Amino acid sequence: MLLIGHELISNEPFYRVVSSEEIAKTPSQAVVLFNFDPALSMYCNAQKVSFAMHVKNIKELVLANALRASYFVVDKALALHAQKIADDYLFDGKVLLLSNDDNEIEFAASHAIDGILFENGIKSL
Repeated sequence: MLLIGHELISNEPFYRVVSSEEIAKTPSQAVVLFNFDPALSMYCNAQKVSFAMHVKNIKELVLANALRASYFVVDKALALHAQKIADDYLFDGKVLLLSNDDNEIEFAASHAIDGILFENGIKSL
């Protein structure tokens, strides 16, 4: 299970962005995070930038997979359904539960969620 942004685990943060200009300002090899946005995903693919999309429903999840997102960031209400779809259709990207609470580790592990993205693991430019 991935634990991104947990205080006990060292890893590179995700960078929250809203434009291609902000993506250009992130460190090389950074993972950028944005709300579902096909135009930004196409820009990331063209620039070979790893990206995570915060998806709000199954339609966005499926499209984010087709747009080659590396991570699908979901809220708890969508997590179980999103993980099942990702598993059933063998998505390459990982489903990450967005959380502020490390008590969610037990929930995510019990339901085979790929990982958790803690708010501390997200930087803004």
